[in-house]
Amino acid sequence: MDNQNAQQVNAVNAPSVYYLKCPFCGSNNLRVLGKKGALGASIAIGGMFGAVGNLVADSISQDNFTYEPTNYKCEACKQKFEALPLAAQPDEILTEPCKIVFTRASSFVGMWVSQTVWMNGVKLGSIKNGKTIEFMTMTKYNTLFVTDQYGVAFKGDYKFEAQPGGITQVRFKRKFL
Repeated sequence: MDNQNAQQVNAVNAPSVYYLKCPFCGSNNLRVLGKKGALGASIAIGGMFGAVGNLVADSISQDNFTYEPTNYKCEACKQKFEALPLAAQPDEILTEPCKIVFTRASSFVGMWVSQTVWMNGVKLGSIKNGKTIEFMTMTKYNTLFVTDQYGVAFKGDYKFEAQPGGITQVRFKRKFL
């Protein structure tokens, strides 16, 4: 992962999902589902081609720093919708970047495929089993989530408040530890 590119993406665009609300009821109690069509692709490709299909999907999912609509489910009204990240509001911008150290704990399950790390609706990149990546954010309120090679979000996300010039360490093993 190129830290300088991550810092540029976050400093220039300052993406945020902190003020994202359900378009149906206005609630901000949202669950991340992942990319549109990801669950169907996971079932179809994984079911038809098994491990080989998973490895092919893994190689396709390796691009970094992309803005794609993310699917959410409102926990209040149970409606699903998709949204791009918002531009951070002035109260969300840090005076200096915060470093995030993201570690994917080693696991036998899924060890051959990478998982994709997203922050504030931006795909930061893929991480392999037992590896650590570092990136920077200029946004105070952050939401991290991880998807499989198809784009299906693992249950739960990690919300944290970044500190100017600080370091936030995050451990992940199919859930945030």
